[in-house]
Amino acid sequence: MLLLGLAGNPSAPPEALVRLAAANIDRTQLARRRDLPAQAAVILADDKDANLRSELAANPNLPAEVQIVLARDVDAQVRGRLAEGAEYFTTVGVHARRFPGPLSDDVYELLARDPEPKVRRALAFNRHLPDDIRARMLDDDDARTAAIAAAEWNPAPTARISELLSRATGAFGRELLLLRLDGPLPAEAARGMLADIDSSTDPANSAGLLRQIAATAVLDADLTGRFLTDPPLRAAVAANPTLDPEHVAALAHHPDNQVRAAVVARRGLDPALRESVSVEYDDRSSGNAVEWLLAEDMSEPDQLAFARSRHQVFRKTLAMRTDLSDEAVGILSADESFAVRLFVCERQPNAPGWLLAHIAAGWKSYSRWDMLAHKNFPADAATALARSDDPHDRVVAAAHPGLPFDTTEALLADDADYVRRRAATNPSLPTDRLMTLLEADEPAVVSGAAANRTLLVVTMHQVLDQARL
Repeated sequence: MLLLGLAGNPSAPPEALVRLAAANIDRTQLARRRDLPAQAAVILADDKDANLRSELAANPNLPAEVQIVLARDVDAQVRGRLAEGAEYFTTVGVHARRFPGPLSDDVYELLARDPEPKVRRALAFNRHLPDDIRARMLDDDDARTAAIAAAEWNPAPTARISELLSRATGAFGRELLLLRLDGPLPAEAARGMLADIDSSTDPANSAGLLRQIAATAVLDADLTGRFLTDPPLRAAVAANPTLDPEHVAALAHHPDNQVRAAVVARRGLDPALRESVSVEYDDRSSGNAVEWLLAEDMSEPDQLAFARSRHQVFRKTLAMRTDLSDEAVGILSADESFAVRLFVCERQPNAPGWLLAHIAAGWKSYSRWDMLAHKNFPADAATALARSDDPHDRVVAAAHPGLPFDTTEALLADDADYVRRRAATNPSLPTDRLMTLLEADEPAVVSGAAANRTLLVVTMHQVLDQARL
């Protein structure tokens, strides 16, 4: 348990991680470390355990020399994990989603020629795949690989849309492609897709694709009329940036709430018109963000204007940005909407401590762990959670550095072993107390103490010496 704990210790130096790479333990956690040194990665890439190599292949920070080794791995699952470049999450006090950086060009070339179709399919999902390789994969012998390569082109070039649509099989693949289109869908391409749908034996499967066509096509009078006569498509038409101003104004007062919401979210809409429209929002939903507002360069006056908008969707989207002024964060922190306040806690590095404490007291989802790690989370609120009757409250607070000594000691004797382990990682533990925990008879406590970031490096090496690593 000592070595397992060390493998997860965030303060373990590179030389300790290299030594741990040769340990006879479960090194899955080690393989996932973002700070894994190249020498350790080389050792793990040569391990006989294919599951371990697969976890290593998903590490977003591998050096090129390790990537090429894994791209030639005998196990297709390993090669596929490397090829996909799947997203991952970081938890450092502010919830965030990340994507691995690009692989080396040699690795892309090698994986694109992989004999196993499922590896090439995984590669087709890779968001960093160079355009020239993706273009070649459109002609892949495996039809599914070619379809994924077309549908996952991000951003998809409008100039090649007809070709890509012809290669993307099924309504869902075409829908994905339109979501990533780098410009409006040409009217003729839209008509061609509509003709395919009209002649389909099961047009019900194309409902999502129809909405995407209505939202992205260059609208002329015929297309506008067709879409507006179909009630399920009106909200998509209302969101279409090519819709003429007369229809926009008319739809702003449509009886359907979704249609009005789509009008309100339009980029460049007259602010006076936007604020005159009434829309009801689901306060418990985290969806329906205004995508352009996330990417827009915004002055502080603009931030404050959206922070005071009558429309919850703008306030909620604004709360997702991490470049807000203290005044904007202050306004959003007092918002009437729970969803807005939640995003302040999950995304804002300057979220106020009182709000973090209030939300964390009742919020049970994964982001509560981030809130407890936030630099502004109050020690008294953490202490209240640590003294809760609910072990799920106690474990989430057990490592907070502001806990009183007696509270931490109580957690170290908790009935739940996962609470005891978490308490042993508390960075406020005195050095002498931490040393006694390393020698405890309790595996959970020993593992936690070994993972404590305040553990002296000299102690780490003594542990490794004793293990003859």
